[in-house]
Amino acid sequence: MGRTESRFFIVVPASMTNTSDERVVITSDLASARQQCDHGQGDLILDLSDNLPIDLLKHVGHAMVLIDQAGQVRWGDQRFQEFPDEIRESIIQGLQQDASQDIIQDGAVTVEGRSFYRLTARPESSTDALVVLIEITWMQQQRDRRAALRSAGLAIRDLDRKIVSDLTVADRLRMLEDRIVKCIHEELSFDNFEIRLLDQTTQKLELVIAKNLTPLKIGEVIHLGEVGNGISGWVAATGKSYICPDVASDPRYREGLDDAASSLTVPLKMQDQVIGVLNVESLSANAFDQDDLELAEILAHYIADAMHMLDLLVVERFTTREQATRSVLSELDAPFEELNEISKALRGINPDEPSFQAIVDRLVTAASSMKSRVEACMSGPRSILDAEHELKRLQVDEQLSGLHVMVTDDEPRIREEMSRILSQVGCRITLCENGREAIDAFQRIKQEEATIDLVVTDIKLPDLNGYEIFSGARNSFPEVPVILMTGFGYDPSHSIVRASQEGVSAVLFKPFRTGQLLEAIKSAVQVTN
Repeated sequence: MGRTESRFFIVVPASMTNTSDERVVITSDLASARQQCDHGQGDLILDLSDNLPIDLLKHVGHAMVLIDQAGQVRWGDQRFQEFPDEIRESIIQGLQQDASQDIIQDGAVTVEGRSFYRLTARPESSTDALVVLIEITWMQQQRDRRAALRSAGLAIRDLDRKIVSDLTVADRLRMLEDRIVKCIHEELSFDNFEIRLLDQTTQKLELVIAKNLTPLKIGEVIHLGEVGNGISGWVAATGKSYICPDVASDPRYREGLDDAASSLTVPLKMQDQVIGVLNVESLSANAFDQDDLELAEILAHYIADAMHMLDLLVVERFTTREQATRSVLSELDAPFEELNEISKALRGINPDEPSFQAIVDRLVTAASSMKSRVEACMSGPRSILDAEHELKRLQVDEQLSGLHVMVTDDEPRIREEMSRILSQVGCRITLCENGREAIDAFQRIKQEEATIDLVVTDIKLPDLNGYEIFSGARNSFPEVPVILMTGFGYDPSHSIVRASQEGVSAVLFKPFRTGQLLEAIKSAVQVTN
């Protein structure tokens, strides 16, 4: 194919990309091209009579061909010449068939598995036509990836309400985590990432799911905030996604993946409200592009929906139980009062009869027990259901006697009841009312070359969460068993799943009974002995 004397001028808008809907202007009139070109905006005029470099041609398409009225190729650019023979021949054949029917026009065409979009122009005063071929195989692949990602996202969000409601909070989150990890790995090919959810009360970004990222040190936190809280804090505060091509030169970056070189962070949103972030990191610099960001934002939408749904189920479970308990207590007020009146009447009838008096005492005790148990149910996370009743019969237990148990809970009644129960079965007790006090106690006891045999801690404390207490205990005493406590499955920091992955001994869901507590302790210490 020889060089043609026909001249075509192509006006390329500065905003033109291979995926743009904006059309190039093709004309055989230089004056017309100049008139339609805005050099001030960065537009280009390409003259096919020049030897155009490839980096300029990429603004127009992936290849250009000049054909005559009969559909014969008079000229093809370098990229057209570089096509495999079978693709080039198929394109030429298709152009000739179209020309024979005078239907050369714009449209998509697929050749040997590669898809192209064809732009055609036949300027006035010329019988030749210029065909610009833009390969859209990649574009189709991206559409396919987005479709697959949306299907995977719907699978993440597809939570059977009945099944999920029957699961413990740990099982619910583990199920969701498995789905999310699989989707991120298979659909996005990301291997190093973390998901953090925003605690609306504390404004902390609590770690929920992490793969291959180093956790923060105990006591370190990431808050919602544009300054001093890393890229994740900035993204949560602004609601904007962020690509960090080089972590070494980005002042916002906070260490996550050891030897990380670049990162991508997108917000998790419900409507316009940020509820968390998805952070991805890579060992390679410039590992993420705009396409990765767009795909991550699609997935983030489904993750946010699923997380929000699970939180609603937990809240619903908590409030429903509490409301039901209050209703029961209200309904029992009258019977309790009646029992007390009967007891008073019975005492007045025959106060000197010992056996009769014993029955009256039993009646009073039963009424008192019913009242205290229902009150314990109503207090939920703030008490042990049958503590008062069980304390009257507990004795020293050989299996538990001498164990040093640390109990951490910010509820005074829980600390008091657990201290009395465990002391009565023979344990030595250390009580802590917050996380920092517990961490300090771990370090002090270790320095004294003493030991702790068991840790029982609530997962929601004023300063630290259950996972941080778990980590602090294991840092000082690597083999110590840890039991986590939570009210009705409430776990805002998702400590249960994180600690479960690292060997937490048990989880007690408040309100629990004395027997459940002692059974969990025995199981935990048996495993370590």
